[in-house]
Amino acid sequence: MTPAPTASAGTTPPSSWVWGFGRLAVHAYYKVERIGGSLPGGALLLVANHPNTLIDPAAIQTTAGRRVRFLAKSTLFAWHPLSPLIRRSGAIPVYRKMDPGVDTSRNVEMFAAVAASLAAGEAICLFPEGTSHARGRLEPLRTGAARMVLNSCAAGHPVTIVPVGLNFDALARFRSRLTTVFGRPLEYGDLAQSYADDEAAAVRELTNRIEQRLKHLMVEAEPRHDLPVVERIDRLYAAARGASRDASERIGRRRLIAAGMTRLRERDPARLAEIMAHVEEYMASLGRFGLRERDLDQRIPAADVIRFALREGLLAVLLVPLALASAIVFALPYWLTDRIGRWAPNLQSRAVWQVIGGGLLHASWIATIASLVGTRLGTPAGVSAGLGLVVLAIAGTLAVEREAAVWRTTRAFFALRQMPLRARGSLRRRRQALADALDDVRAWVENKTRY
Repeated sequence: MTPAPTASAGTTPPSSWVWGFGRLAVHAYYKVERIGGSLPGGALLLVANHPNTLIDPAAIQTTAGRRVRFLAKSTLFAWHPLSPLIRRSGAIPVYRKMDPGVDTSRNVEMFAAVAASLAAGEAICLFPEGTSHARGRLEPLRTGAARMVLNSCAAGHPVTIVPVGLNFDALARFRSRLTTVFGRPLEYGDLAQSYADDEAAAVRELTNRIEQRLKHLMVEAEPRHDLPVVERIDRLYAAARGASRDASERIGRRRLIAAGMTRLRERDPARLAEIMAHVEEYMASLGRFGLRERDLDQRIPAADVIRFALREGLLAVLLVPLALASAIVFALPYWLTDRIGRWAPNLQSRAVWQVIGGGLLHASWIATIASLVGTRLGTPAGVSAGLGLVVLAIAGTLAVEREAAVWRTTRAFFALRQMPLRARGSLRRRRQALADALDDVRAWVENKTRY
């Protein structure tokens, strides 16, 4: 039987240093974006999708703007390698039926701990799907969140519900984008009043409302195959229509594109195959010229070209050596981190393995080099070397990203200079035709009557 966590597991106050480490890890691994207004004060229940195991709580805590306590499966408190950190995070254990040897009757303690936290005006977050997964779609929700809220209201402690959508461009790719979408507070006053008369109906209806709101905050697409296609189509459409790069609008477009793909796959797979063939043909043509979607519309005055060349040329004198030094010094731990990620049991765990394994590897690598320097040149030199390597790791990563962007821009500029005007016009017309087809699909999805 799995050892049960102690009673204090759900009452341990959150540790600032634990969540400080979590925020650092999230910002180091992902490019983080936040959408939505500030969270209200007082008793608050956050409900979120769960695509990325232990990264998800850290992502929410990083972007929430206030301290949050999380519900976590009880086995993480008992035998998991990260149990000490999870306990110190202030998490509350949940005793799930699916976990072997777990005494589910102890969920009474979980509900009591949640009720006490909400009564104290704290923020609680749970993942109502019940488990993490990388299927890319919201799974049917458990009713625990609705019960907690309605019970708290019945006890005289009103709770604000805020849905949170976690959107990863690539779950386990280093320096990919993570967009956290905080929705508007969910209205449920009518259900709080009817809860005493028909508890089951009120819980069921509130669960349905939470599910529908969550679906509007996330891009539902299978992450390995469908999501890259959704992103490719979005870039094409945004370039054709001159759409805003605002994160909220981007998520909205991608949500509609993903819904259109799903509906076409179910109702008109031939139409989907036709659109995808045209998209792939267009992207292949673009790739042959070494261009991206927005490059076709570039009109760069000579003065801007000169300023860009002077500015980036001067910066390259500093940044290129920095990027090369970082790549050389940290090549081994970086490579080993990638290998560790491949050992992860599933896609939703890979980022956690890389964050933790990579963090330990890079820290050990820095400590080893600093110790060697300290042994040969003295303690002050060793400490200085360690601090310098930390700065090199951070600054080198930023330098690599900037110089990579400069290289892409430079390559696109010269590719456009060599590209025949007729070919550019042809690609723009094909892009426009694809955007028109996507508008038709969007209208069909929104109206649910076309096709």
